[in-house]
Amino acid sequence: MSRLHDMGGRYGDGPIPVPRNKNNQVENNEPTFKYEWHAKAWAITLAAGALGEWNLDISRHYRECLPPKDYMNYSYYEKWLAGLTNLLVDKKLISIEELKKFISLVQEDISPEGLNENIKLDKRTWLAKDVQKTLGWGGPSLRKTDITPLHKIGDNVITLKYNPNENVKGGHTRLPSYAMGCEGKIFSYNGTHVFPDKNAHEIGENPLPLYTVEFKASELWGLAAENGNDKIKNSGTFILGDDKDPTETEMQILNKLPKINLGKESLLSSACITLIHHRLDEK
Repeated sequence: MSRLHDMGGRYGDGPIPVPRNKNNQVENNEPTFKYEWHAKAWAITLAAGALGEWNLDISRHYRECLPPKDYMNYSYYEKWLAGLTNLLVDKKLISIEELKKFISLVQEDISPEGLNENIKLDKRTWLAKDVQKTLGWGGPSLRKTDITPLHKIGDNVITLKYNPNENVKGGHTRLPSYAMGCEGKIFSYNGTHVFPDKNAHEIGENPLPLYTVEFKASELWGLAAENGNDKIKNSGTFILGDDKDPTETEMQILNKLPKINLGKESLLSSACITLIHHRLDEK
């Protein structure tokens, strides 16, 4: 079953618009947030997440569960706010009545003071001075386990043709529909990580082996692939840094590799990966 949010490779939606300047060149100096309220939506979502009432996978699943009409009509950050609102209500951090009262006050341009008197908050406090460090740390999902990986680098594998959530009907899964039932090759083994299919439903982290799998473009897209005769080949490995210094042995390896500076600001690993893919696309 293809769910509404699973839009990768879907026909009929057209190409993803790429910002271009007046000379029709790809715009590389876009602002981090197009509108001021985008930044506020992002900040509110992260601040609410710091309350400790849910995890990243739960928040993603809440956005996926928006009504189809809303999901298709909302912009990216509108989806974030809608999912967050539902989370806050379901976790009893705010009530529907409080939400309606707040909206009414905002519409009347009245300061909504005193609405949070009885709201339950986590004991942790996310101070402004700690935000940069916390964002730089990200949300590591790597876990130490005694699990022996089933596959090794170079193994040929086939993804499940139909990959529903094994525990929750219609539940969260990270395998997109366009990659189901496809043959690929194990490119790297990345240790054992939190399993989102369970973590999104609060039934445990259940760490499992995580692999990077390479697919031929023609295997994923068939006749629509840009290069129907492509082959899987090693195109290089990107190593993202974190807030911890590499060991002496790791530095000996890293010093021999080319380095890319993505800027002075701390970025989430997902943002770094997106920027790296963008640079590859430019080449």
